[in-house]
Amino acid sequence: MELEDTNPWPRRIILVGAGFFIIASIAWLSNADNINQVFDPRESATQQTNGDGIHNIVLEEGCWTITSIGQINNLNVSVFEIEGSSLGKEITESCRTDFEPQSIDDTEFNIIKKVKITQLTNVSIDVSCDVSCDDLVLYFNSDAQFYEDLIQPSFIFMVSFCCLGVIMMPLGGVLMLMNRAKQQPVNLIQPQNDLVHDPSTMNTTDELYKLIRQTVEETQSHGEKQNVPPPFVGQNQDEGINTMVKPKTSEQQAFNQESTSKDSLKPPDDAWKKWDGG
Repeated sequence: MELEDTNPWPRRIILVGAGFFIIASIAWLSNADNINQVFDPRESATQQTNGDGIHNIVLEEGCWTITSIGQINNLNVSVFEIEGSSLGKEITESCRTDFEPQSIDDTEFNIIKKVKITQLTNVSIDVSCDVSCDDLVLYFNSDAQFYEDLIQPSFIFMVSFCCLGVIMMPLGGVLMLMNRAKQQPVNLIQPQNDLVHDPSTMNTTDELYKLIRQTVEETQSHGEKQNVPPPFVGQNQDEGINTMVKPKTSEQQAFNQESTSKDSLKPPDDAWKKWDGG
């Protein structure tokens, strides 16, 4: 008998989780342009520089990601503070951010470095490379701006539904397996032939008495037949006894006579005393 889930909630959780995931996927695809504006440095960068040389820009407090398009060999980018009209110390403190540059047109981006700015500062960007890098463009993305773009209602909706779907589907599957493991196959259907009795087929008291008496008589007669001894019992026993007694041969008789004569020649027990005394 096929087992059925007594608890429907695990299956409902799986279906609801799958629905959330499908809705989030559709919303993600329909908002591809908005997503590209957040993750593509060409769209979301707040500062940028072109070519090599020294570039003065203003960076706000936060963690900044410096990105370029493609891989450039022997590229050196240094960030200095500007103190008045002269260069200050180089900013070398690194940081971590969740921003990862990507684009829907599969453009390859290269993260050059990440620097931490403690306060609003005028900085000088020194860019140098071994070959001509006039077409080089550096993009500066702030983590503060990135998080601000992510808290849009459309992004919150997509991320929430996607996370719920990813969590609920495995959870429902685990609950369904646990529910099936606890079930035991129980057959609640009994044969109807045992429950229905036909009054016409039931025996009366006299019929039951005759049936019992007939059974007892047959048992007694069968026992008497078993107690009758088989014929020719005595004859068989005598023949068996006679066959077991074998006649003595002449050699055995001669051996017995010789043993008897030797026993007669033995002196009595006290004969040696009389002979010794004499």
